[in-house]
Amino acid sequence: MTDLNGSGAEPLEAEDPRWIGEIPLVGRLGSGGMGRVYLGVHEGRYAAVKQVLPSVVAEDKDFLRRFGHELDNLARLPGEATAPLLASDRDARPPWFATAYVPGLTLREAVELHGHPLPADALWLLLREAASGLAAVHALDMVHRDLKPSNVMLTLDGLTLIDFGVARAAEQSQLTRTGIVVGTPAYMSPEQASGKRQLSGAVDVFALGSMAAYAACGRPPFGDDSGHAVLYRIVHEEPDLAPLRALDPELAEVVAACLDKNPEGRPTAAELTELAGRHGPFADPPWPETIAEPLSERAAFAATVPDADKLPARPVPTLPSPEPKAESDKPKPPESESEPTPEAAPDPKRRERRRTRVLFAVVPVVVVATGTTLAIQLLPYASSPDDEARTTPSASVSASLDPTSPSSGTTKSPSSSADPSGKGKDKGKSKGTGGTQADAGGTNTSTGTGAQDSSGGSDTSDSDGSGGSSSSSGSSSSSGSTSTKAPAGGYYQLTNAADGQCLVMSDYSGAVLGECSDSPAASWAYKSVSSGGFHVVNEHTGKCLSVSAYNIVTADCDQSTQLSWRTGSGGTLQNLYNSRCLDESAGWPVTSTCVSGTASQRWTRT
Repeated sequence: MTDLNGSGAEPLEAEDPRWIGEIPLVGRLGSGGMGRVYLGVHEGRYAAVKQVLPSVVAEDKDFLRRFGHELDNLARLPGEATAPLLASDRDARPPWFATAYVPGLTLREAVELHGHPLPADALWLLLREAASGLAAVHALDMVHRDLKPSNVMLTLDGLTLIDFGVARAAEQSQLTRTGIVVGTPAYMSPEQASGKRQLSGAVDVFALGSMAAYAACGRPPFGDDSGHAVLYRIVHEEPDLAPLRALDPELAEVVAACLDKNPEGRPTAAELTELAGRHGPFADPPWPETIAEPLSERAAFAATVPDADKLPARPVPTLPSPEPKAESDKPKPPESESEPTPEAAPDPKRRERRRTRVLFAVVPVVVVATGTTLAIQLLPYASSPDDEARTTPSASVSASLDPTSPSSGTTKSPSSSADPSGKGKDKGKSKGTGGTQADAGGTNTSTGTGAQDSSGGSDTSDSDGSGGSSSSSGSSSSSGSTSTKAPAGGYYQLTNAADGQCLVMSDYSGAVLGECSDSPAASWAYKSVSSGGFHVVNEHTGKCLSVSAYNIVTADCDQSTQLSWRTGSGGTLQNLYNSRCLDESAGWPVTSTCVSGTASQRWTRT
């Protein structure tokens, strides 16, 4: 048995494999919701071997395609920035890959071990080494997107970036689930927190600034809480750099530039590398003694690889048992052949969107030994072993700001008479060619081939048709009209008339405003409830839109009136619990007093 002292690994458990592919295993580095990470020996060196759980492959049919793309990305990463890919088998069941074992401590572990913020020399070194690695990554037109203290490994030689699990090549941006906010809240950039889809290397520079502030101050510059509060501060408030300014004013100015709200105002990673390099040379070892000592233990362990006779024996393949002989050796007469029964043709009238039950964006990452902390994320859009990394989608990013518009007043629309001859009657189907958009709570509207203004008659829609009420005769008025009946239809995007953004479900922040897309995260359905009104249900999570004070949150669907909505005039959505309307304020979804004609309260189903 291999002595694991100083490695950060634990002994293998009874259910753990002893070999993966051609790699013998000697310990377990950790496990997560998507797979397990083992310490192995590959060609005379230690390796971190990641094997995905079989259930993950079974749940997500697109997994292998994404897994292959991410392996390709990992293979492209420069060796000076991260641990290299050593071996992989994307065709294995379950698939796996191995990277070089990094004998180091995460920045988070190092700060906690040191007991107080790092000295100025160590901070400049941290900035230089991390920026240098990012510059090499950005030169390949790739972005890390989740840089944080647990994704940076301090070593005796300097620093290594790890966990490129959510990194993306620019040409593969379509593989990202549109509308999902990717990253760790306390280290997100304003553009990430706002749900912007197109991200550049500037998001990594912002995260590096936040990370340097953490190492200098002991906490992130916008607070260490998770969820909507910290994201709001990132977008709207200035960072707290007071301890860093007292320690090193020049470094504080550099970090402040990294934290510029405007991506164009931040320095590039290459510029940071050059700037920080002027503050060398650095002491050897470069880190404080309290950190350098355990790093020396890790390095000593990595330098001594066990002999082959001390490694687990290769398991002997188990051959299938022979089938029992038949009772009679007499040949049986051939069975009569029959015409194969053709499979039933799919019903062309049935239109069903393919749905992914769970968002398993499983990707390869770099894993290292980190003691009790597992510096790996096999799942960029699910729960992480790092307790700081993710928040559950129970609270939305929201601002409790009411619009300054008047709180009363209605606007009546001109009444219209139905055509006695019935010429105004038309039939439409949602999302049909040539169709028009339908308001979330609009009246007398259909999509497809039908006209948007159908006041001259009645409308008939298929099951996916637009919401709203219809009338076959007489006059109609939109003044103050509401309906607790769920409009018919499947999943739609809810677009805000004020800014053109859609209501999107974030895995980390609940309901946010982001780019409109056809992804499950941006798709919502109205479902009637027995208590009155209807639920607004997200396709990606199955959770319902709800309210907490003036804020928008999401919760498990039940009969609570906080989860019940009704349509109002002008395309509004009104909550039955507080009688307030779904609104947009400062870029976040909120509820506010319903005001007829307010663009930010109009939501269009598309």
